[in-house]
Amino acid sequence: MIHAVLAYLTCPMCRKDLAAGPGQVRCPAGHTYDLARTGYLTLTTGRAAALGGDSADMVKAREAFLTAGHYATLADRLATAVHSYQGTSTGTGLPGRRLATAVHGHQSTIGGYQNNDGDARSENSGEPENSGEHAGGEPVVIDIGAGTGYYLAHLLRLSPGAVGIAVDASRYALRRAARAHPRIGAVGTDVRGPLPIRTAAASLVLDVFAPRNVTEMHRILRSDGQLVIVIPTARHLAEIVGPLGLVTVDERKSERLREKLAGFFVQQDRLTLDLELSLPPDDLLNLVMMGPTAHHRQASDVRVAIEDRWPHGASATASFAVEIHQPFPR
Repeated sequence: MIHAVLAYLTCPMCRKDLAAGPGQVRCPAGHTYDLARTGYLTLTTGRAAALGGDSADMVKAREAFLTAGHYATLADRLATAVHSYQGTSTGTGLPGRRLATAVHGHQSTIGGYQNNDGDARSENSGEPENSGEHAGGEPVVIDIGAGTGYYLAHLLRLSPGAVGIAVDASRYALRRAARAHPRIGAVGTDVRGPLPIRTAAASLVLDVFAPRNVTEMHRILRSDGQLVIVIPTARHLAEIVGPLGLVTVDERKSERLREKLAGFFVQQDRLTLDLELSLPPDDLLNLVMMGPTAHHRQASDVRVAIEDRWPHGASATASFAVEIHQPFPR
C-alpha cells in the first residue's frame, strides 16, 4: 500500500514531501503524480515518464517461473542472510545470525574483501542525515528494480514491523509488486537516475539482478544500513546458455561490481549459492523469456529450440552471488 511508505518519498521535481489526494499525490509546490487503480504510484518527470521497463510478456513469464518455486531457495536464503545482519547491525530487533549460519546445509562458499579506496562522495538533496529514519519510525526496505516484488515480499514476511518500497520502471511489474505484500508501496521511476526517496530512508537497500545506481543507493541508505546485491555468476545456467542463445554473464562481473562500489561501500560478506533446477518445457521457456534474452529472441523461436533438444524438460544449475555491503560514512 503506497500510503504506508509515502512519508519516505519525495517529489522528483523539487524534492519536497508528498501528500495523498484522490487518485494522486502532490507536493506543496503543486506537482501532482498519478496513483494507479492497481495501487502503484508513478514518480517520473520528462523523458523518464516514457520509460517502459520490462514488457508485459517478460513480467508474465517471470511471475509464472517464480510462482513455480524454482528460486524459492534463493529468496529464503536471501531473506535469512539479510535478517542476520539487520538484527545485529541496525538495531531493528530482527533475528540475529551470521551469514555463514544462514546458509548452513546448502552448496555455498563464503568470502570477503575490504575496499578502502577513499571516502564516499554522494550528492544529496539537502536533507539532513537520517532524515528518513524518523519519517515513520519503522525499518524500511527499498528494492531497486524490484520487478514483481517477489524477493521483497519474502523479506517482509520475516519482518512484521518493516515496510517496503518496490522501485521499478515497468508498469506491468509494478501492478504485481503493489499486491505482492500489504506493506509494499510500489513506485514507478527510472532506477538509473535520481530516486524520489528521502535521504537515509532505508535500513536496507536490495538489488536483485537489477541496474545499480551506486550514488543514489548510498544516499538513500542509513549510515548503519546494508546494501544487498544478488548477481549471477559466470557459471549461471551454463548447460542451456549456448543451445538456447541466452545472454551470457561477463566473467568480470564481480570485479566490475567491486570497482563500481569502491569509495561508497565496503563488502561485509559474500555467499555463492548453486541451485540444481529440473525444469519442464514451459518453465524452461519462462526462464529464458523473463530475462534480458527476451529483448533479443522471440518466444516462438526459443520454444522450437526447447522442443527440439529438451522435449521433456531440462536440468540446469542456477548460480548466484549474494553480497552484503556497508556504506562508507557520508
